Amino acid sequence: MKLRFLTPADTPLASADTQLLEALRAELLKRPDVVEVRDVEEADALILHEPWAFREWRYIDKLVADPIVGRFPQKVYTLNEDDAAAGLLRGIYTCLQRSRFDPKLHAAIPFVAQPNEEVAAQAGTPRPPATLLATWRGNPKSNRKLRQGLLDVCARSPVFKAESTESWLNHGADEKRRYVELLRSGKFSLCPGGWAPASMRVFESMALGVAPAILADEFVEPAGPDWHTLSVKVREAELSSLQQTLEARAADYMAMGEAAHQAWQAYFRPDRIIPYYADALLGLIRNTRTDGSAAAEVARWRSPQMARLNGWTLPQRIANKVTRVLEKIGR
Repeated sequence: MKLRFLTPADTPLASADTQLLEALRAELLKRPDVVEVRDVEEADALILHEPWAFREWRYIDKLVADPIVGRFPQKVYTLNEDDAAAGLLRGIYTCLQRSRFDPKLHAAIPFVAQPNEEVAAQAGTPRPPATLLATWRGNPKSNRKLRQGLLDVCARSPVFKAESTESWLNHGADEKRRYVELLRSGKFSLCPGGWAPASMRVFESMALGVAPAILADEFVEPAGPDWHTLSVKVREAELSSLQQTLEARAADYMAMGEAAHQAWQAYFRPDRIIPYYADALLGLIRNTRTDGSAAAEVARWRSPQMARLNGWTLPQRIANKVTRVLEKIGR
């Protein structure tokens, strides 16, 4: 397989921080059937690490206008970490919503970032017996409706412990330790969606041997683990029955936590992340590299379905603007 890695020297659509792309490139080139080429026409696939951004419908015009991406859209595969990923390009995504996810074009991947070193320090250490059914600590502002609803549900029952914080990826050492202590004190770790349906808390819980209770209807589980044996999925509309749902699985919490940790060891621990990315990307390329023409790919980007799924139709944009204005007035 012939790959070409796109850098800022090739296109302004590439991330200026090339560290992750270089790590992925090095891993891919270890594979016996992968070679790097310079000629974009010769390449079977063009690998692009998009910088983190909130992308709206005008981004399609930038893709089409780009001299490489616009010429070979059916050969471009992205590494995308956007919270609100659109799913325009084929590729691997940390946060693509289920409604926008096409398994023929996309693959879900875990986060590469490990911002809380306390999680890594305690991963694999014996956990104490749980004293609570489930716990959560986080910032409710990233998903006010769901996370505030979770706080309200937890406040009504002593089997839960939920704590709100104003911090946002700037936690001090004491907060990081408190986060880990609280997470490990529950039979389950509550993992509500935030800005994105995917939460780093899912993978942190697995590292610490605690079964995640996933409250995010749009979360796409990365392939590999047997998610049913290691987690509980709770529909957002059924938040009021959270206690009953978790109590139905509570007798198995130790086995589920162990299964979660073993899956993290096998797929998601830090030294496995880049190989996981490489496997997911190569799988996609092998399955799709002869699929479609440039015109068909651009037509998919500009399709009514793509616009609807991303809230880009004119009625949706008007409604979203009105909602933002009303929220600002109500604060």
